[in-house]
Parts: sequence; structure tokens; C-alpha cells
Amino acid sequence: MHNEFKNGELVIVFGPGKNDGKFYNNKFAKVILRDPYFKDYQVRFKDGTEDWISPKYLRTRYKRKKRRKKI
Repeated sequence: MHNEFKNGELVIVFGPGKNDGKFYNNKFAKVILRDPYFKDYQVRFKDGTEDWISPKYLRTRYKRKKRRKKI
């Protein structure tokens, strides 16, 4: 089965959590595990709190593109 986000991957959360309905606005979190039945992800934030998030509210980190040097 294919997981969109790997365990241990850093993601950006933009949406409500399922534990207490708190809204996260562009918070960095690390994916802990994926629930195979509900297809939700459990994430851990920097402050140590954990919450279940639907995959439609998760985004991958933005990666910078290498710039060409000007001559």
C-alpha cells in the first residue's frame, strides 16, 4: 500500500486537527504513523503535541531550487 507521506518526513499542516479541533496554520510537523483504516496521519509538532490530521491538510516542505550563478 502506498503512503503519500513517509514516516519521519517533515510536513506543513494547514487545517484542523481531529483530537480537539484546533486549527493549525502552516505549522511544521513530523509524520509518526498512518492509520490504515481511516487513512489519517498522526503528526508530532515541535512543542511535543500530537494530533491526527487528514491527508488533504498536509503538504510537503518546499524545496529550494538551485540558482545559476551570474557571470
